[in-house]
Amino acid sequence: MHLEEVRDTGGAVLIRGLHPAITVVAAKPEARALVTSAAARTKNCTVLRSTDLDEELKRAAIWVANQHQAAVESQREKVAQAEHDIQEAIAANTRAAREAAVATTDASRFHDLATRLSAADEAFEAAVHAEAEAARSLTAALGELERILGQRHTATASLEQARNGRGKRGVPEAVVQQALALQAALAKAEAERRDAVQQADEDLQAARATAQQASEALSQTHQALLAGMETLSGGPPPWGDGVPLPGLLDDFRDRLAQAQATAEEAAAEAKGVEHATRARLEQAQRDLDAMVSAGPPVLDHLDTAGRWVGSDLFTSDEVVFADDAFSRFGPDGATTLVKALAGRGCQVVYLTEDPDLLSWAISLPHDEGAVSTVSSTRDQKPVLVGDGPR
Repeated sequence: MHLEEVRDTGGAVLIRGLHPAITVVAAKPEARALVTSAAARTKNCTVLRSTDLDEELKRAAIWVANQHQAAVESQREKVAQAEHDIQEAIAANTRAAREAAVATTDASRFHDLATRLSAADEAFEAAVHAEAEAARSLTAALGELERILGQRHTATASLEQARNGRGKRGVPEAVVQQALALQAALAKAEAERRDAVQQADEDLQAARATAQQASEALSQTHQALLAGMETLSGGPPPWGDGVPLPGLLDDFRDRLAQAQATAEEAAAEAKGVEHATRARLEQAQRDLDAMVSAGPPVLDHLDTAGRWVGSDLFTSDEVVFADDAFSRFGPDGATTLVKALAGRGCQVVYLTEDPDLLSWAISLPHDEGAVSTVSSTRDQKPVLVGDGPR
């Protein structure tokens, strides 16, 4: 729908030569009231007044305030979620740190107990070896003593044989002297061997006592290991009876060391998660404080009005009469909004007394717009016509 002119109720023309796109009409308030009154009663005609724009700006301000409040509430939810997350992160970090401490304690305790057991086992083995050596030394000393005693017996038998051979004449002096020398040598050797046997026996007794002590120490250390392993978080391994082999101790030590490394890695990761979550909470709180402090954004009235006139509220089959509705924005702002309305395909009739707007309309190319005036301001109710009187 395009209007070419405006007539009053008597048929007199009020505005003539309306441009199909933009017409800026020079009109005082009384004339504007006469024209807009008629437009308000005409189908497909829309009248815009400054109060309409005020209402739209109010609605926009309310919408912006509601959007800001919704954003604040959303940010509050983020803060609350971050607070919940930090509590979980703290709990997880605490658990991980506790597990790492337990794993470290387990590894350290087992290392100490296993080291003591290995030392006791080595000491017992050395003591048993020493006892065996002492026993072999005693056996050797007894063998030497037995050999000396055998030589004594042989010498006695030789002397008796010599005596029996001479009868009552006795043993020759040379043989007697030889026997006496041999007896002295054997006596000395026997005494030395007896001393050696005595010393070897004492050494054996001492080695046996040391071995007994080492055995008791090994048993006590083994019991201490078993008791200590009962306190390990994972419990003792199924080693069965007897002192565990060194290889088993080393294998279990490696397992505990690996468990310790894994727990420490998990603890470090949990600590990092807590730090990151705490940073996120602090940032969310700062963002919330900034949003609350800043309040709703300041509404750009011209931009808001531009979105309004460029919206689907205005269609190409409308004729829009604007009763100096955009005067608050000055000539530049008003021309921007008029062109935006025309850009929607509307026929725009802008009523104003602003000489700058009228000058702008005069300067428009012929195919874009024109300027006009109200030829009559009689107190009548005009009607709008398209192709002729309605």
